[in-house]
Amino acid sequence: MRVPGSRWTRLTGAVGVAAAATAWRRHRRRSAVRVGAGPGVRTDDGVLLHVETDGPDDAALTVVLVHGFAASMDQMAQQRATLARHARVVALDLRGHGHSGWRAPRRVDVDRLARDLTAVVESRTRGPVVLVGHSLGGMAVMALARSRPDLVGSVVAGVALLSTSSGGLARTVLPGPVADIATRTGLAHAVLLAAWLLAPLADAARPFRRSWGRRWLARRLVADPGRHPDVPATMADVRSGLPRANTVAFYPGIVDHDGTAGLELLRDVPSLVLTGTEDRTIPAEHSRRIADALGGRTTLVHVPGAGHMVTVTHPEPVGRELVALLQRVERALPRAGAPAGDPDGAGDHHLLTAITCP
Repeated sequence: MRVPGSRWTRLTGAVGVAAAATAWRRHRRRSAVRVGAGPGVRTDDGVLLHVETDGPDDAALTVVLVHGFAASMDQMAQQRATLARHARVVALDLRGHGHSGWRAPRRVDVDRLARDLTAVVESRTRGPVVLVGHSLGGMAVMALARSRPDLVGSVVAGVALLSTSSGGLARTVLPGPVADIATRTGLAHAVLLAAWLLAPLADAARPFRRSWGRRWLARRLVADPGRHPDVPATMADVRSGLPRANTVAFYPGIVDHDGTAGLELLRDVPSLVLTGTEDRTIPAEHSRRIADALGGRTTLVHVPGAGHMVTVTHPEPVGRELVALLQRVERALPRAGAPAGDPDGAGDHHLLTAITCP
């Protein structure tokens, strides 16, 4: 017996499926390729990275600022202004972020970001370089050290790793045993593939344009949203402008990230490890592990009351510690007449120091 209306139901269902497929294809085209804006640096796979430069061209040091996930170089604008009084500063937008270009991979490994960063260092810096990376940017710095050990010491004279991790990030969202099983069995990557496939639905929902999405983002990024209401709103606007397919493409590489080999290679250069005590995205214990791995030339700084976006909410202590790092790097540079084995001529080994900023 034919049910009345069944033909109409099938027709409307087919139209709905066709409309969904069209929207999915339109989303994929929009997130497939984006032409970057200059001034820029072209990567080895043809992506144009947006790069800007400040400070005196004849400065003794060049600082390269690498922002975090789903942000842009504006995230470290205040540190950029502070450091430009002391060094030449190069700021870049990571691929797929800000004004940089994008190609259509389903996955972007941290090693890919390290190659991008290497292209910027080799084409836009001169003399000793200090790399400053926040969150995902810090992971790229560790990966650069692992992939290009020849640059560490000869070009890279110091590093600052802000609110970042050397690995084990699945444990920040899942209980430890569950995270280990999910990572080992490949279940985590299966879930991330599903998230990539369903990204058009997330874009249609526009979560960061809604109050619940902004509240979630505020809890993840800022310890006290009431004191810093503009930060979650600004970051929500930034994330709303990024297709979910682009941002989800970074998740597998973040889950697989292991920066321990890079940290071992960075032990011989002065370094700063800084974190907020209330970071809910990458807890402060990750910074403690990084500092322990880097050893005796590291300063570990905890900023009380700061969340993940410490560069925006607490620019003064971050700027102060970065300037102090530059001074340590300058003292460590080889000087004419310094005895062998004592490049700064002072015998200062910069033993690991833990500092809590006021």
